[in-house]
Amino acid sequence: MHIELNDLSKRFGHTTALDHVDLSVPPSSIIAVLGENGAGKSTLLSLLAGVLAPDEGLIRFDGEAFSREKIELRRRLLFTPDAPLMFMERSIASNIASFAALYGTRVEDHAEELTHLLEETGMAALLNRSAGSLSRGQLWKAFMACVTAVQPELWLVDEPFASGMDVIGMGVFRRLARKLADEGGTIVYTTQMVDLAADFSDHVCVLRQGRIVLWETSSKVQEMIRAAPEGQEHVLRGLR
Repeated sequence: MHIELNDLSKRFGHTTALDHVDLSVPPSSIIAVLGENGAGKSTLLSLLAGVLAPDEGLIRFDGEAFSREKIELRRRLLFTPDAPLMFMERSIASNIASFAALYGTRVEDHAEELTHLLEETGMAALLNRSAGSLSRGQLWKAFMACVTAVQPELWLVDEPFASGMDVIGMGVFRRLARKLADEGGTIVYTTQMVDLAADFSDHVCVLRQGRIVLWETSSKVQEMIRAAPEGQEHVLRGLR
């Protein structure tokens, strides 16, 4: 999926969360969106997911204008806020089946991958537990099984590295995101951790006060970090 943002703006009262943002996101890539608190990162994801509507500008997926009413376009993306949205009263197994049904996919088509993920994360023994009974880290691990069943073309993830998952879970997240990207998908995630973004992305986008102040490849951002003691702060402020 090729994503284009054209003159995108969003305001909340007198506060401008995003200010005339233009961006072209290449397919088959992992994009890290960096920014200080209040920079507009979560607002950007919510607009891309159709949770919010822009006040000005357009979002295009493969050249087609996107809005929340376009169900077929929304079925191509999966949004994960900082706390994954699941059917909390249902079991993990039921959630996996429900997500597959909502997105028109077949669980059995990804059975081997699902089995491996559930065993690797320790969730296989908890399949009959309700999502509402899980810890935050366990909920994230269970949600990754739902992602595996859906195989979204666009995965929007808010602060995955603050998810409460253990090292094993974070390793699974990295491999899952990279696999989706390698197979043609696009992953856009937010973080405040500059070094982590540079290490785990293809491109880094830095927002500051609702505007894009930096768009670079991860290798270029790594060079910027190494160039000066204040390299990470420079990246976060969009300084070159």
